[in-house]
This record gives sequence, structure tokens and C-alpha cells, in this order.
Amino acid sequence: MQFSMLGRIVDAYFKFLEFILFLCMAGMVVMVFGNVVLRYGFNSGILISEELSRFLFVWMTFIGAVVVLREHGHLGMDTVVKMLPLAGAKLAKAISDLLVIVCCIYLVSGTWQQHEVNIGNLSPVLMVPMEYVYVVAYISGLSMIAITVVSLVSTFLPGARDPRQSVFVDAEEEAALRSIDSVTEKPDR
Repeated sequence: MQFSMLGRIVDAYFKFLEFILFLCMAGMVVMVFGNVVLRYGFNSGILISEELSRFLFVWMTFIGAVVVLREHGHLGMDTVVKMLPLAGAKLAKAISDLLVIVCCIYLVSGTWQQHEVNIGNLSPVLMVPMEYVYVVAYISGLSMIAITVVSLVSTFLPGARDPRQSVFVDAEEEAALRSIDSVTEKPDR
């Protein structure tokens, strides 16, 4: 019962992050497209367009990294891992997860150091405190640490997924790969 409640909370958190991604993308499209139309059509423009689009892009990048990490969508090289025995593959995954955790700790601590340096600074056009822009690094770093810790622990639980079978391909990608294979196959002579 407790795990299902926790699972629902985690799912709601990621739905919220996906909604933030949608808002960032929509905001960027409106700002950039609106600014282009105003500049070329009416010889005018939106003053905050460039800076706001840049901040939205930063947020979209960091939050997108969290969502993709949960879906196991980041690039990885599994050629060596597939050749290892199960114990070796689990060890390789554990080392990989530990490296991700270390990198995320550096991300959070580096953001903290920059936060102290830039506290009180305002963005030039929007005049918003830069802490609001940088807070996304805390959100993404801590979220990625949590995801990776769960992944690391689950690697060694009974019934854990075999890390050698870690290629995640959705149905559309699989269909595209099959169609490419059918085109590139050489006919028998």
C-alpha cells in the first residue's frame, strides 16, 4: 500500500515535470515566432523575447534530462555490457550509476557555489533574480540523484532486470529499424 502511494506521488511529480516541459516549449515557440512576425511584419519586437526564450531553453534542457533519465532514454554504449556475464553486467551498471551520482553531486555543489556568487544579480532585460533561473539545476541534480540511487539499489534486488537487456526501444523505433533492415537486406542470388 505504501509503495503504491509513493509510486503515485513519483508519477505525479514526473507528470508535473512533463507539463513544465510543455510550458517551456510553448513559451519558446510563442516568444520566438511572435518576435519574428513582429520584426518582419511590423518593424517592432518583443523586448523580453530573447532572454525569456534562453531561460526557458535552460529549464527545458535540465528538466528534460530528468524525464529522459527516468525513461532510460539517455545515450549509452552497451556493447561491452552485453558480452559480460550477469555479475559483471550488474557491476558495470553499478559503476555507471555511481558515476552518474558523482556527476550530479558536482552539478548541485557547483550550482550552490554559483548561487552564492550570483545572489542578488538580476537578469538584464526581465530583471528577475538569477536564482530563479539557476534553481532548475538543483531540481534536476537532486531528481537525477534520486532516480539513479533507486536504479542502483534495484540492480541488486531479487528479480531485477538483466542489465544486458537494457536497450529500450519503443514500438515506433522498432518498426523503423525493421523497415530499414528490410530495405538494406541483399537478395539471395
